[in-house]
Amino acid sequence: MSTTISALAPASHLDIREMLNSVENLPSIPETLIEILKVLDDPNSGAMDLAEVVRLDAPLMAKVLRLANSPYYSRRGGLTDINRCVAVLGYRTVRQVAICITVASSVMTAVSNNQGQLDYRELWKHSVVTGAIAKHLAFMVGYPDPEEVFTGGLLHDMGKFVLELHAPQEYGHVINKRSTSGLALCQEEEAEFGHNHAAIGQAFGKSWRFPELLVACFGNHHETVMGSPANREDHAVALVTLADYLANTMEPSRSDLGFDPKLTNALQLHKNADIEVRFVEENLEQIRESVKLASAYLDIK
Repeated sequence: MSTTISALAPASHLDIREMLNSVENLPSIPETLIEILKVLDDPNSGAMDLAEVVRLDAPLMAKVLRLANSPYYSRRGGLTDINRCVAVLGYRTVRQVAICITVASSVMTAVSNNQGQLDYRELWKHSVVTGAIAKHLAFMVGYPDPEEVFTGGLLHDMGKFVLELHAPQEYGHVINKRSTSGLALCQEEEAEFGHNHAAIGQAFGKSWRFPELLVACFGNHHETVMGSPANREDHAVALVTLADYLANTMEPSRSDLGFDPKLTNALQLHKNADIEVRFVEENLEQIRESVKLASAYLDIK
């Protein structure tokens, strides 16, 4: 059940409750994602339960297997069965891959059919790069579940896709204005809509019943967190935030896609993520290789 743009509330200065209602009327949460999140929430569920959910969605299973056999996840390939896929790659990896594919396929299809002004393919590329960098950083600092950080990075800009679906003409104006105003994109979004894409992404994540850690990555990846992270959720957000910044230092800087490096305190972002600048610089070649391998995610619609 998706809703046409004309049925949504006006774009200007939305009350957060209106935006939540709008978010809920955008592409409905896929049934498969509901079942995946049920498995995630159930302490008695495990790998076989996840495999069964994926197996019942043939298009999703095909995409999971295609990604699982890509160099990003498997050097050997030859994974033709979802049970074998879970056994080789691990429950956590397949779970996060399934979440990413389900969400991205639904939202990307809706945006591509919307005929707005946002270059959603470039935005998705930025999302993939951010996810790959975040996952690599997580490995570097010994974060306990790098796959969930990858998911947080891959989906961190969902609020931009929501704005594109909600008000494509107005959002196009905001992005164009940003290129000459000298203000941060979040400031331009707040002036136009009353909320920035991070807050809207957070609302989206809650309405789609994402785990709290992912909702925090959606909502807080533009917040300035002082000092080292106090808990796992803060650390995940800090890693995604730093990855978002680094993605724009490795690609041509696009302030409508992520951080404008000129408006960012890079030293503070490294401190927030509890990782030294020197350590990142020493690993740039490996980070770039991770980004290259993650390109398997660029065509999953």
